[in-house]
Amino acid sequence: MKKKTAIFMMAIVMVAGSDATVHASPERMSDGTLFDSDYYAETYPDLMQVFGRDTGKLYQHYKNYGKAEGRVALPPKYVYPELPEPALGDKYTADELIAAYRTIMEANGITWDMSLKGNWSETIGQHDVLEWYHYDDNYNGGSWGTGFIAPDKAGLNNVDWAAYTDLESFAFDDGTGHTTTSCYMEVLGWDDSMGMYEIVAW
Repeated sequence: MKKKTAIFMMAIVMVAGSDATVHASPERMSDGTLFDSDYYAETYPDLMQVFGRDTGKLYQHYKNYGKAEGRVALPPKYVYPELPEPALGDKYTADELIAAYRTIMEANGITWDMSLKGNWSETIGQHDVLEWYHYDDNYNGGSWGTGFIAPDKAGLNNVDWAAYTDLESFAFDDGTGHTTTSCYMEVLGWDDSMGMYEIVAW
């Protein structure tokens, strides 16, 4: 898996670059529907002319008219499994958030592989996982990263973003020509200063 360094306040991974048009990751609307506004606008130029890239207006069109017209709200190249509500209250546990990410990845053919844990070069592996960024400039080993994820329902949107951008980046694998077929993520603990779970992923 390629090195991941972005913060999970937005997502845990970076999006792979390409010459093709890059769509935004699907976003979970307030009613729980997963919707990719960039994909919707670019697939239907008539809507782009009217609404531009305004996510709210595009989603209202899809909900009120587009779905009945047979318009598609999500790229067909991925599987979009249903994700559960929190078991208790309005906050997800760390296990629930990890399970949601794993559900998306496995539904799209990525193997959940615990053996990836700790598979980085001896240089970075000599140091505590929480201190990895101090040595990042000289790091050329296996790929992994840390980040943060919120426990409230917004955290599930971050899981969606992370999973689908991961799937996109796995297909490119930094231009090496080798696709990534497995991944693993776990929670390091609770960070009081961030008010989020700190995670690590491989």
